[in-house]
Amino acid sequence: MSASGATNGEPLILVVDDDPATRLMLRRALERDGYRVEEADDGAAALERYERIGPDLILMDAVMPGVDGFTACARLQRLPQGHLTPVLIITGLDDEESVNRAFESGASDYIQKPIRWAVLRRRVRRMLTESRAERHVNHLAYHDALTDLPNRRLFADQLEQRTDLARRKGQPLALLFLDLDRFKLVNDSLGHEMGDLLIQSVAQRLSGAVRKSDIVGRLGGDEFTVIVEGVTSAQDAALIAQKLIDTLSEPFTLDSREIFVTASVGIALYPFDGDQSGTLLKNADTAMYRAKERGRNGYQFYTAEMSARAMERLALENNLRRALERDELLLHYQPQVRLDSGDLIGLEALVRWNHPDLGLVPPGEFIPLAEETGLIVPVGEWVLRQACRQARAWREAGRETLRVAVNLSGRQLRQQNLVEVIRQILEESDLPPGGLELELTESSIMHKDKLTISTLWALHEMGIRLSIDDFGTGYSNLGYLKRFPIDTLKIDRSFVRDITADPDDAAITTAIIAMAHNLKIDVVAEGVETEEQKAFLRERGCDAIQGFLIGRPMPAESWPGAPGAPGGSASAPVHGRAGTRGR
Repeated sequence: MSASGATNGEPLILVVDDDPATRLMLRRALERDGYRVEEADDGAAALERYERIGPDLILMDAVMPGVDGFTACARLQRLPQGHLTPVLIITGLDDEESVNRAFESGASDYIQKPIRWAVLRRRVRRMLTESRAERHVNHLAYHDALTDLPNRRLFADQLEQRTDLARRKGQPLALLFLDLDRFKLVNDSLGHEMGDLLIQSVAQRLSGAVRKSDIVGRLGGDEFTVIVEGVTSAQDAALIAQKLIDTLSEPFTLDSREIFVTASVGIALYPFDGDQSGTLLKNADTAMYRAKERGRNGYQFYTAEMSARAMERLALENNLRRALERDELLLHYQPQVRLDSGDLIGLEALVRWNHPDLGLVPPGEFIPLAEETGLIVPVGEWVLRQACRQARAWREAGRETLRVAVNLSGRQLRQQNLVEVIRQILEESDLPPGGLELELTESSIMHKDKLTISTLWALHEMGIRLSIDDFGTGYSNLGYLKRFPIDTLKIDRSFVRDITADPDDAAITTAIIAMAHNLKIDVVAEGVETEEQKAFLRERGCDAIQGFLIGRPMPAESWPGAPGAPGGSASAPVHGRAGTRGR
């Protein structure tokens, strides 16, 4: 339905009266003033016409057979945008009760019969002027400024109205909750202006991919919602969701740049997944997150099990927020040794969470949650501070050349004050910059924005070593490394695992080592578990290895060869396989 008939020309007025002669006189008078006119002969027909044409004003006879004007006006208020359409009641009744009833039913004004045409014309002009002003203010308050789609507030109202209507008609509807995958990368790498252009283009595509009767809204950020009425089965909703995903999969051309995005969609069906609009929206949101967990670029229907999982996730998030206060985090360290000498050169600090009730929570469960919620910043700062203190303690115990490696998330790398934070931590712990190595992911440095570049060079100039973690799983292009001050590449364990059996993995690993050395970059292989893997890497000139063949991650006081550990010494190299599988 059009938001206003005026969008197609002069204001559109719907005349509702059971008397054809009265309708004819009203039509002629209004058309002489330049208005467009549609007619209905009773209240039921008026409501049907309203949903189809979206008039700017309704002139409604009060007394009609069937659905009278008062009843029709009251029902109009419950229709989408119905409360914004002014209604002028025309009545032959002049008693106070009838006047009160007109206003109680939602009418904006009334005029008595016999009609005084000069008065009618002034009333119509005034009501249309006031309506335009009200619609404009309402539009600003209820529509997203960037996309002009219904905003969260208006969409919530529309969803409630549509679920009420579906309840009365006994028909199901589908609510689709759509979120762009990795949209933050666009903002971080190309800037917020480009991100805004992408959001506008996505809104246009989504609106063009659904029917006029469907409602597309933007809740904020990169979250969109779609109400689809008249679905007869879950398959209908699935087809629409896949259509939206396919629509967005085509490249966007923005400012002469081609951008690809994907989307994850959650689907909730009324009344099966909730008989209240708020419940339906929450469940569609939950299903969307499940779609992301399953690999993104797809859709997922809501199931009751998802709510239980969402509650567990919320509880985990709340507990993680308190973990730092309660001193529940700890560090385990995994050693790295040189292949040519077997000497210990460093240890990677890996955060663990010892929950008082759950025990050790796997990093795979809480690290992604910390990334998503932003908790990775305070957690990462805690890890840096603890690791630097421990590195200083090891140096005081005789390990003067020992380095500690700390993983740095992309969110941390984009902190404006990261360099100063690290500088302060090094000063507090009295650790020389050369005793710290920061491990970065390929994706976090590939954006090449000014902040990332300046931060990396500032850290390098301080004397901190920089390494690329899990190399080979991301962009796998050594060419970009020439533009960054990278000291070390860590070959991902997925290549090392089958290095002695898979010719492709062997060839890739050999090529990475050779190219890195040409760029004066050291190479560390992760996940080394067998002597055969170790021998292969030594023959290819790999500099150092890390993995269970050398030692599993353990607390600082108990890893093999640590100063002060049972059987350890200040200079003993680390050898031998230990522990169970896990990083």
